[in-house]
Amino acid sequence: MNRKILTLTIVFIMLTASYAQTSEIVVASGAGFRKMVVDVSKTCEKDYGVKMNMSFGNLGQVIAQIKNTGLVEAVIGDERFLSKAGPEFAESHLIGKGKLVLIWRKGLDIKSVEDITTDKVGKLAIPNLQKAIYGRAGSEFLASKGMTEAVKDKLLVVATVPQVTSYIVTGEVDAGFSNLTDTLGSLDKIGGYILIEDGYKEINIITGIIKGFENTDAAAYYRRCITSAEVKEIAKKHGM
Repeated sequence: MNRKILTLTIVFIMLTASYAQTSEIVVASGAGFRKMVVDVSKTCEKDYGVKMNMSFGNLGQVIAQIKNTGLVEAVIGDERFLSKAGPEFAESHLIGKGKLVLIWRKGLDIKSVEDITTDKVGKLAIPNLQKAIYGRAGSEFLASKGMTEAVKDKLLVVATVPQVTSYIVTGEVDAGFSNLTDTLGSLDKIGGYILIEDGYKEINIITGIIKGFENTDAAAYYRRCITSAEVKEIAKKHGM
């Protein structure tokens, strides 16, 4: 009996020691998921022994970083965009479903998305139409609802979702397209938001471990973390 207890104790100590020596992994992510990814990184480091060294940008910038540096080991972003632009993944895991929203500045009274075509909205911010997930989704939505022509002279194209939020908060634009994840972290700084549930292609937010990095200790710890129940709850909290 004592021998069994001793054996279990040794195994526990070995597992604890393996996590105590934190591994590190370089993870690039779409900027619109910054708040969620930061929360995920805290869980991964605390509970799974892997530190996420993070970088953020629109997915065009993320892809360029991956190709130019060769240092990025995992990426978080839209499955459709990543599958077309590369890189090659050894594996990928679904984190959640991305959701497009319209947000507006304080002091403005928006009743429906169609209000962006009226005089209520003089400037409408949107992330990069080709390189940002929610810029593309916003563009698809406008086209599907026949509103592209009505708002084309109001559009202010910026690089990322957080930049849209920044322009809204400062009052430099009246409204803009964002995602639910970033918006939920900024509710006290904006006038309000409307969740847009149709009119654009489904957005599957995944993490992919880049081929060639899948067999490292850091990748193993990251895999356990990113597929855990804790991370699913974090994604849910952030609107996915």
